[in-house]
Amino acid sequence: MKFALVSLGLPPSQSGQSLVLYHLLKDFKPDQYCLITQKNFHLYGSQGNGSSRLPGRYHYINPDYQIIRGMLSFASAAHSKGILNILLKMRIHQLRTIIRQEKCEAVVACTGDLFDPPAAYQVSKSLGIPYILYAFDHYSHQWMSPLLHDFALKHERQLIPGAAEVIVPNEFLHQEYRRAYGVEATVLHNPCDLSQYRADQGFDGTERKRETTILYTGAIYEAHYDAFQNLVRALRSLDRPEVRLHIYTPQSESKLRVNGISGGFITYHKNQPIFTMPEIQQKADMLFLPLAFNSPYPEIVKTASPGKMGELLAARRPVLVHAPADSFVSWYFKQHSCGLVVAENDPAELAKGIEALIEDGDLRRNLSKAAYARAKEDFDDITIKRKFTNLLAAQCTG
Repeated sequence: MKFALVSLGLPPSQSGQSLVLYHLLKDFKPDQYCLITQKNFHLYGSQGNGSSRLPGRYHYINPDYQIIRGMLSFASAAHSKGILNILLKMRIHQLRTIIRQEKCEAVVACTGDLFDPPAAYQVSKSLGIPYILYAFDHYSHQWMSPLLHDFALKHERQLIPGAAEVIVPNEFLHQEYRRAYGVEATVLHNPCDLSQYRADQGFDGTERKRETTILYTGAIYEAHYDAFQNLVRALRSLDRPEVRLHIYTPQSESKLRVNGISGGFITYHKNQPIFTMPEIQQKADMLFLPLAFNSPYPEIVKTASPGKMGELLAARRPVLVHAPADSFVSWYFKQHSCGLVVAENDPAELAKGIEALIEDGDLRRNLSKAAYARAKEDFDDITIKRKFTNLLAAQCTG
């Protein structure tokens, strides 16, 4: 079995998608796969905080990632389908050359880039090998520009029904692709290495400390802003000096302040290596999981599966979810009673949720216990790797 995996984000670049792929591929032998990504993409993310590099062979395609970004902006402004078609043909040619050279028996294309999924699909058809779409997000809804959205939707209508397999990270995207295309996608929740989370996490909230910590770890952008702004208002209204928000993120403190995430009760931290996150998470009193109520891409928020979700469940700490009621995240935590969900776009309701977690020890313990049970059931990387390997083997031998 040998397959090509095409993805904009690959280890060691820092992204949830890169970390998922690291967990899935780290135990494969180097001659069982090759990796294809855009040249220099890794230079534009925060470095030193991602996973290790994978041992398989990496191929970097041209032009440079930033050049592609500039050309997409120009094409959108000029309403030029011609530029998109030229870029797609270039991508098809490069992928075909690499995949043929590597003698791959299947190709896995990940969302995150406009051209990777359709280009890999065309190559798979020309070479007569299975095509697997790994939809980390809803492909056609990732693009805000009408030109780019229409381009993606046109190809999505072809590549999803034509795929040998479609992999999605949650039940909501599974339902969406079933509704739109009649496709039964395979759900693989984003894997988490549970062995990194110790059973005895120390403080369980039953004793009083000088500080009550609300913790957030991860990127912060348009998909989070108004949920964080609600948290800031909620903390101000509580007027409890011992309650502090700690943020570990690659985004700068100045950018967070510009977007209304500021206050004397916030401690900003530089992003830390991923191997330090389990201990940091398990020392917190509650873990914050936000998604925006008003963002440029509501469909993405609805079907989003944050890469850190398994980590938060595995940490055995109470999770405070603040996300729209129709989102997968709110549904999952409510369905399994493994987090306190505030699905109203209301700082006052969020303040009530924080107070409940502070004052109710039984609630904290029950949520923490249920959270770890769900981590073992849905996010254990050992189980998910086995499912992924079996899926690939079936395609390469079938």
